[in-house]
Amino acid sequence: MKRSISIVFLLLLINDAMGIDLTRVAGGRAAAMGRSAVCEQGLWALQNNVAGIATLEGWHFGLYYENLWLLKETAFKGAGITRSLHGIGCIGLNFSQFGGSGYSENKLGVAFARSFGPYLQMGLQLDYLLLHWGEGYDSRGAFSFELGIQSQVTERLRLGVYLFNPIQSRWKTMNEDRLPIVLRFGLAYQFTEDFVGQLDVERDNSQRGIHVRSGFEYVIFKKCCLRAGAQLNPNVFCFGVGYEWRGFHFDVSAQLHQAIGASIPLGINR
Repeated sequence: MKRSISIVFLLLLINDAMGIDLTRVAGGRAAAMGRSAVCEQGLWALQNNVAGIATLEGWHFGLYYENLWLLKETAFKGAGITRSLHGIGCIGLNFSQFGGSGYSENKLGVAFARSFGPYLQMGLQLDYLLLHWGEGYDSRGAFSFELGIQSQVTERLRLGVYLFNPIQSRWKTMNEDRLPIVLRFGLAYQFTEDFVGQLDVERDNSQRGIHVRSGFEYVIFKKCCLRAGAQLNPNVFCFGVGYEWRGFHFDVSAQLHQAIGASIPLGINR
């Protein structure tokens, strides 16, 4: 009972400080770069900005685990898979969950993205969202969707836009509370062949202020890179390393929250 009360208290603290977050950034690379990911391309764009899967070829799949504040009750898990359709685009399926048996925030998404030449990629993802409480309490479900756009403006500069729940769907409950609308703008700049910087700005209509996230990646040698970043509101500092081996990408990161403590994100994808 004491442990259960502590978990509930912690979750209430999290929700009061950060709100229900159904658009958590996934992937070890983004986690190490201050969670800046609007312009990121690759498998984890399924969770971060679906336009980023448009240029993928063949099959890709991966797993992600983030031990938030070193507690299993606040763990964030993700899994995704994509398949390119020659000449048509790329389809994908992803699942993510925050929490555990006592309380969890779940999202299942089906995605499609397409590249319209070198300067424009667009994507759409349909989502089913579920808030689940243990101990026999009712769950809340909702359907929504998210949109993503990326553009390689110049050889060095890429811009991105991400929009979640533009129609402000309602939870299927008696009071039918609305889901938040989340809008993010991002840019990525390739300073040199081995060094890139990213910056994201987020506005969530359920919270005050904006969130700013930034990060850098430096390629030490062909298959290994170092990353670092920071997030404002709340303040989180991040760093990590990525390594490629036989087509598999391994990412490990560490994050330090200004008040709650440390988190260890891990990811693997191919």
